[in-house]
Amino acid sequence: MLGLALSGLAAVLAGLYLVPWFFPLPETLGTAAPSGVLFVDREDRPVRRLLDGELRADEPATYDEFPGNLILATLAAEDSRYFSHGGIDFLGVMRAVRDALLHREFVSGASTITQQTIKLYAPPRRRDFRTKIIEAFTARHLEMTTDKETILTAYLNHLPYGNQFTGARAAARGYFGKPLGDLSLAESALLAGLPNKPTKLNPWKNLEGARQRQLWILGRMREEGYIDEARFAAALIEEPRLIAGHERSFHAPHFTELLLGREGPAIEAAKASGSVVRTTLDLRLQHGVENIVSAELARLAHQAGEENDLQAAVVVIENASGEILALSGSRSFFGSAAGQVNGAWRPRSAGSTLKPFTYALALHRDTTAATILADTPIEYITPTGTYQPVNFSRRFLGPVSVRHALANSLNVPAVKLLDEIGGPTRLHDCLVKDLHFTSLAPAATEYGLGLTLGNAGVRLLELTNGYATLARLGEWIPVRFLASSESATGSVRSDRNPQSAINRVDSPTRQGQAGVESRRVFDADAAWLIGDILSDERARALAFGLNSPLNLPFRVAAKTGTSTDFRDSWTIGYTPDFTVGVWVGRFDNRPLKRISGAMGAAPIFHQVMVRLHRDREARWYATPAGATEAVVDRINGLRVPEGIALPESRVRKEWFVRGRIPSPASTADYDGQTRTRLPLAYATWWREPSNPLKNDAFVEVPEESAPVADFRIVSPLEGTVAFIDPDLPASGARFPLEVAGSGREEIEWSSESLSVESENGKSWLVLQPGEHEVVALDRKSGRSVKSRLKVEAL
Repeated sequence: MLGLALSGLAAVLAGLYLVPWFFPLPETLGTAAPSGVLFVDREDRPVRRLLDGELRADEPATYDEFPGNLILATLAAEDSRYFSHGGIDFLGVMRAVRDALLHREFVSGASTITQQTIKLYAPPRRRDFRTKIIEAFTARHLEMTTDKETILTAYLNHLPYGNQFTGARAAARGYFGKPLGDLSLAESALLAGLPNKPTKLNPWKNLEGARQRQLWILGRMREEGYIDEARFAAALIEEPRLIAGHERSFHAPHFTELLLGREGPAIEAAKASGSVVRTTLDLRLQHGVENIVSAELARLAHQAGEENDLQAAVVVIENASGEILALSGSRSFFGSAAGQVNGAWRPRSAGSTLKPFTYALALHRDTTAATILADTPIEYITPTGTYQPVNFSRRFLGPVSVRHALANSLNVPAVKLLDEIGGPTRLHDCLVKDLHFTSLAPAATEYGLGLTLGNAGVRLLELTNGYATLARLGEWIPVRFLASSESATGSVRSDRNPQSAINRVDSPTRQGQAGVESRRVFDADAAWLIGDILSDERARALAFGLNSPLNLPFRVAAKTGTSTDFRDSWTIGYTPDFTVGVWVGRFDNRPLKRISGAMGAAPIFHQVMVRLHRDREARWYATPAGATEAVVDRINGLRVPEGIALPESRVRKEWFVRGRIPSPASTADYDGQTRTRLPLAYATWWREPSNPLKNDAFVEVPEESAPVADFRIVSPLEGTVAFIDPDLPASGARFPLEVAGSGREEIEWSSESLSVESENGKSWLVLQPGEHEVVALDRKSGRSVKSRLKVEAL
């Protein structure tokens, strides 16, 4: 008997201390879970961690970093005798066998934390009795070669907590948004319960199930003497404060998606080296922008009586470097319908936001801010037919300066100017070849002269960088997603002045900072004038008033845009340091309720600009060398000659660069009443009843130029093409009706295809796309005249 007993003892000892050596430990034991690539902002704040297969992990924690509550909760849940057994819990095994005999099935496991650690790190095996034996002997091998703290550390760093969070640190950040050391007792117990059935106990989908498991673990901790009654009771009443699922280190998703598509080699290099990817993002600013978007869209929906399904996108660029400081592609990536659509990248109709580029090209030539453009009817013969542009107000203002035309977003002068400087091809080449807009069709003929009015789809990110080119005084550089060494040490810089671009760019293309290619697109002085015009609050007052959202506490150049049927609302603008672009609309392209750029996007633009300059003083550009101010006649753009005293409302002090000061007018340019003489080209417009310059200007019309017919329709003129362009804050659906040769009160208007509205002796057509005819009947004489027009949507 003694020999048998000794033989049995020897067998047991061999099984416990000799056989385990024949079972090798997993090669990956103790290594960290794959942490993938960690994206951080410019101040090293985590933005997102991306792993192959979208797994999420974190850097492994040391044993001392695990809070005592989490360790005790894990022991209570998985292996309360962990520190007293040698890798195999024989008491647990006997309990499991007993329970199986009673219930005729296995209802509880006996795997120790050591055995589970082997399972976590070993290659996948078929779950059967043989695998259990292998894991038991391998666990003994581990226990004989490694201390308990190291094993428990490896276990907690590799444990799956559901939602693809690997390791306790990732779970703490993912579910509670806090580091390990800040977990409470209740939070530790909730986390400790998840690995049991991570999918079933997902707290974002089954909080009640997770809470029941948590309460069971707290009870086990009390039974084991890990906590007293007071702590147990306090933990029971603590409500779990889970962060929303989409907030789990998943910031700026649209920014990250664009980064992944553009910076593949840099990301692969970071994966290989295990380094972080430092982005240009300012996470605090990003959150501020997202909060502004949410608040302003809610206000806008309430104010306009809209459904609260509006979307918005915002881009913020640091001008000097091209670095993207914030990019929000929708109102909420997870919390709004179609929120995954990236509004910063999806092409949308540009509205009037392309006009400044036309004017910048013109100012590079002999054009000045005082150059007079004829805001008068004109017809163009195009490959697709005739084209007659009209203004948003459906009226023609006659002679207007470049400053007034751009500041008030007049359509006709912009079209005429584009035609003068080379037509749509010139602007198309600038947008595609110089500013690198990628959403336009290859041929300018696709758009015609309407390109300057925004009949093309553009991407907000590229449009914003186009305006940043103006902010850099004409120098284009690509946008940047990855931070340079300069920007890695802090938030936004202000020590680089775009003004220096005037003197430091001598060739069309050069290598800029950090080897980034830059290109001179616009003349520096021309770009300075564009900024001066777009920041002129008084110049745009006719269209926008003096209290619009475009007026900030500091000087800002800004331009709005609105597409047909109010489907897209834009505001883009800049200071020397920052450029901000905002789009508001719907991703399903349904129209908004008369929400223009000034009403929809401008308030968001205003708030973001204020946020950017909250802790810093806003700057403006220095006046270029050689720039001169001169007083000019608003009507002819010339300097007022000596001996002619014009009222203040008739003159303007204007900037001129590179010696392009206009010559003085002569006394022959005025009559005895100091009215300004207009060229004969204005004769037809001059005769219109809506002419606003009757008291300030005159045209000497030769006798033979007098009209032949007394009774005619002058609005709309025959062949008018009316483009529905609701860019300005006014009613864009009504076209004024006017006749010449008869009293207004005698006219009866009619149209078979359009509605006619009348009020206080005035009449309007209510526009709809299509070809239409309008009839004016003089009730007194019985005469009638017709005029045909075409209405198109931009």
